[in-house]
Amino acid sequence: MDFVNFNWNLGSKILLEESRNQFEKRLTEEVGKIKTEISEFKNNTDQTSTSLTGELTNLKTELAIFRSEFEGFKTEVRSEFAAVRSEIKSEIAVCKFELRSEMTEMKLELREEMHSGFLGVYKEFAKIHQLISTQTKWILATGIAVTIFMPILMKLLDKYI
Repeated sequence: MDFVNFNWNLGSKILLEESRNQFEKRLTEEVGKIKTEISEFKNNTDQTSTSLTGELTNLKTELAIFRSEFEGFKTEVRSEFAAVRSEIKSEIAVCKFELRSEMTEMKLELREEMHSGFLGVYKEFAKIHQLISTQTKWILATGIAVTIFMPILMKLLDKYI
């Protein structure tokens, strides 16, 4: 039994040692690959950096040209906006006058419609009032009739039942 346990422990140690050795070998290979990739990346980055620097200087010169053109455009647009603004102000004044005159006309029409509408509402209220008073009269008449005829009806029912 001791022999089996000894061999089992020895086999485990050998397996761990072999696994460790293979892991270190694999790790060394992968680190080597990563180092070569990093150096390639660095070379590419350096090349890209120099090309970007050249493009950046070109972009700066184009930006300076664009700024000068934009200044001319800006002054031109300002003058056009001033002209449009004056036209709009005059058109707004005309529209205000037209709107005010239309609003006074509409106000008069609305007042006339409101007066005619209120007359119709007052007529409807009068009809409703008349219906309510008629219903109230019938309810009172029914209440009085029930109080008068109920005792008579009870006596007749007592007599025949």
